[in-house]
Amino acid sequence: MKAKAAAIAAGALALTLGTTMAASANDGPVTVGTAHAVSQHSSRSAFSASPNAAAAAEPIWALGIDGRDSAGNLWDYGPRANGGFDSKENMGNGFGPAKALFKNNPANDENVNLYANFGGTLHMYPGNKVIGTGWSIYNTFVTPGNLGGAAYPDLLARDSAGVLWEYLSNKDGTFTGRRKVGGGWNAFTQITGRGDLNGDGKPDIVARDKSGVLWMYKGTGLADAPLNGNRVRIGGGWNTYNKILGLGDSNGDAVNDLIARDSAGVLYVYAGTGTGGFHARAKIGTGWNAFNYLF
Repeated sequence: MKAKAAAIAAGALALTLGTTMAASANDGPVTVGTAHAVSQHSSRSAFSASPNAAAAAEPIWALGIDGRDSAGNLWDYGPRANGGFDSKENMGNGFGPAKALFKNNPANDENVNLYANFGGTLHMYPGNKVIGTGWSIYNTFVTPGNLGGAAYPDLLARDSAGVLWEYLSNKDGTFTGRRKVGGGWNAFTQITGRGDLNGDGKPDIVARDKSGVLWMYKGTGLADAPLNGNRVRIGGGWNTYNKILGLGDSNGDAVNDLIARDSAGVLYVYAGTGTGGFHARAKIGTGWNAFNYLF
């Protein structure tokens, strides 16, 4: 799994045409039984990201789309430097019991780690390293980038009581002790975001409330208070989606975007405006309800 970080062409949206990404989640070449097809509690050796050229103090590496199917296999649609995603690639099997899956590039480079919560024990891949226990208290994980202004990208985690916590990343993929961001976050059914959304150079997040309204919380760059409490309303109607993903710049225009899947399995991209809003959605493809966990 890699991230992308190359300079990218403005205005590119090839992924909506099914050219840089399979029009269906089941299309494209699949590598099974090769060095990339691995055993339970493992992953292939190289996950990746790609750097976003959006205005920021440092690059925000865009991530690919990853999904778990009903058999417990993980599939990765890696990001392309000019926008869009590669055909799916098998990342490993045996992930059916995982209660949560997320990814991060802790060294702020193209190498992305996979994290899986098995029974409250958090594992990191490659290497199947145990990060710690007690992680079953969290029901949401977000990797927005360097939200707290420290050296490396951060992790946000919401517990069952609705309290949001921040973990600063270490370069080796482990985390520092948590810091409380605030309570009341169980008002939201989804929380996501990656990179700067409003053009101030600081990563932001978005949160959807139970009525379907999407809100933006602006990042401050301060570890002790990483989010501005004055939220900004983006718009209503977002409860039509069962998954909203912030992966960075997904369409190659140097602005961070959102990806959304509806109940029929149709995947859309909402291209960011760079000023806190989003353009009208564009269809990426169908068949994405083949995945019971999308991240």
